Amino acid sequence: MRLLLLVAALGCVGGSLGLDCSPFARPWLVSLSSGQTGVLLNEWWVLTNADHNSGSHQLEARLGVDDLNGQSNTDQRVRVARWINHDPYSGFRRRKRSPLHDLALVRLAEPARFTPYVQPMALPTQCPQTGELCVVTGWGSTGSGPVSKKQQCLVQQVLSDNVCRQLNPMYWSSNMFCTGSHQSAEGSCLSGGGSVLVCGGTLQGVNGYFFVSQGCCAGKPDAYSSICLYRSWIDRVMSSMTPTVGPYTTNTPNTPPTPPPTPPPVTT
Repeated sequence: MRLLLLVAALGCVGGSLGLDCSPFARPWLVSLSSGQTGVLLNEWWVLTNADHNSGSHQLEARLGVDDLNGQSNTDQRVRVARWINHDPYSGFRRRKRSPLHDLALVRLAEPARFTPYVQPMALPTQCPQTGELCVVTGWGSTGSGPVSKKQQCLVQQVLSDNVCRQLNPMYWSSNMFCTGSHQSAEGSCLSGGGSVLVCGGTLQGVNGYFFVSQGCCAGKPDAYSSICLYRSWIDRVMSSMTPTVGPYTTNTPNTPPTPPPTPPPVTT
């Protein structure tokens, strides 16, 4: 019963493996032209995984989209201005086979326009707890079936560190946690990298391509970078590299501020 209530409250509809998210129930979800999924943190910044990081000036972020095959007036396409990997990250593309610190902050070239279909996601103030039910979201497959171009949702349970180490030998860092199905320890198999885990209405995890490629649908849990432990890095980057203009919404014209009134002339 608890699971059914959670699925309904979080806007998921569908079967027991792959769940089509209710349309536009994830206004913070971002599709990057690199093939990754990200999450909108504010009008300028998107958080994703660090695997695809070259040629950021050629990349585009797509916001307010539910079906990647569709086009609607809710859709916003914004060029990527900066791609900032977490400093110590050494990914499998560099042949070091390490998934540690697999996070990147993506700065948009212009601020997102907040609408009912484009909204930021809150960052966590505490870490997820073992046994907590969460929802993983992205575009891809939540099972062994075909990849979907519609947002996919799946309820997952936070597993203990001991279980994660036993079931996934690649899981070893205190900066990670893992999840599995509420019925087993099998992961979500959302492809593409950068799938997003939300617990209690706040962002808790980003799942990189490395984790998907190692354990997808193989009876292993999903491993996530634990966002609660990266707050200082996220806050530092955003505060030091955010432009001074914005934010604005579709309901608030982007007009210059009204100048102060001219003081009356001095009389003698």
